[in-house]
Amino acid sequence: MAGSCPHRSVLQNRPVASAPGESAAPVLFSRIVIVALGRETFAFTAFLGTLTALPPLSIDMGLPGFPAIEAAFPDAAGRSPLTLSLFMAGFAISPLIAGPIADRFGRRATLLDGLLIFSLAAGACALAPSFNVLLACRLLQGFAAGACAILPIAIVRDLFVHGAARQKLSQIAAVLGIAPMLAPMLGGWIMTFADWRAIYAAQAAVGVVLLVVGAIGLAESQPVENRRSLNPRRLAESYRFVLSDRAFVGYAMLYAFAFACMFAFISGAPSVLIGNLGLSTTAFALLFGLTSCGVLVASLISGQLSARHVSSRKIIAFGLVLMAASAIAALLLVPAGAMSVAALTPLMALTIFAFGILAPSTNHEALQNLPHVAGSAAGVMRCMQMVMGAFASAMVALLEPFGHPALVMTGLMTAMALIAGSIYLWVLPASKPGPEYS
Repeated sequence: MAGSCPHRSVLQNRPVASAPGESAAPVLFSRIVIVALGRETFAFTAFLGTLTALPPLSIDMGLPGFPAIEAAFPDAAGRSPLTLSLFMAGFAISPLIAGPIADRFGRRATLLDGLLIFSLAAGACALAPSFNVLLACRLLQGFAAGACAILPIAIVRDLFVHGAARQKLSQIAAVLGIAPMLAPMLGGWIMTFADWRAIYAAQAAVGVVLLVVGAIGLAESQPVENRRSLNPRRLAESYRFVLSDRAFVGYAMLYAFAFACMFAFISGAPSVLIGNLGLSTTAFALLFGLTSCGVLVASLISGQLSARHVSSRKIIAFGLVLMAASAIAALLLVPAGAMSVAALTPLMALTIFAFGILAPSTNHEALQNLPHVAGSAAGVMRCMQMVMGAFASAMVALLEPFGHPALVMTGLMTAMALIAGSIYLWVLPASKPGPEYS
């Protein structure tokens, strides 16, 4: 029976009829139809995983170049972190726009145009004549990276169902987990023989490679009959439909708060490990990379659990329990006077591991009822994730002057983990499949 097959058919770039009053897809690559990547191949998984890794690659690679940027531009002194802030701002906005575009014109054309913009913006960063121009280009680069990063989820939702979808998402997450480990080292290596501009040139090169691979090797995954109109009323209807699905809202909120738990650690770790516990910057970078391995390992384990037909809810529940337990244990280190690098590091690694366990299944379950608007739904979910990550980061910065940095960090982590667990217990059991969307 067709319903029992774990895969969906792939469309080979068939034309899409335009809605009344709309032009054919205003995209640059919609006519390229060379298809080489099979959906079961490692190359396909690596391609999608690298797309999702564009944001951490674009963020973490640039960190070693901050002092050089401030030295290059007189008005950049103490302001180099704005290159991250503007990137994140563009990233947070783009899913809400790129999602509906992908639902209307297809995943492939939207992705290729996003990669083109990403490459051009990164190249412009490398050539920026002033700090303000660099910031503007980073905003555009973040917007394009956000558009590219949401589409792999929608593509997987188009092509796979049930355990096969969760397994593929786990494999993609494993590729994503490598980026935070490699990006800072790659940026530091570039700075040993070139200046900060070469970092952005390297990002542009990555974008061009992905653009070429996608142009010659990626088939359209979205069925023509699932294309949605792009007029404002239809967009509002799509978002209303997405947000009226209680299961989607529940899983998206759970994912956002779990991400905020992990991001509270990422934001607070430098102050705690370097400022309070005396770790050197080199040791911190190594330690941070090792803890980031938790996402990679957890994603692989999550994929194996899905392959063994373990339900999504059980996988998510395990991840939430582990996340809450590790965050609470870390919080208790502060009043116990037992805070140390040796005591804190394993607990933080467990927190990151827990997020890697629950993330693929949460992504899958959030989109389960929304095949016709998967692009819009993925955009909303990514936007919620980035908003909560920014909130956690801002709260760390806001509260640290008023309390012990370790207490602030672990307290926020505990709060975010417990809220995610509460959503699982009290919101998701009552969720039912949403209404049929046409």
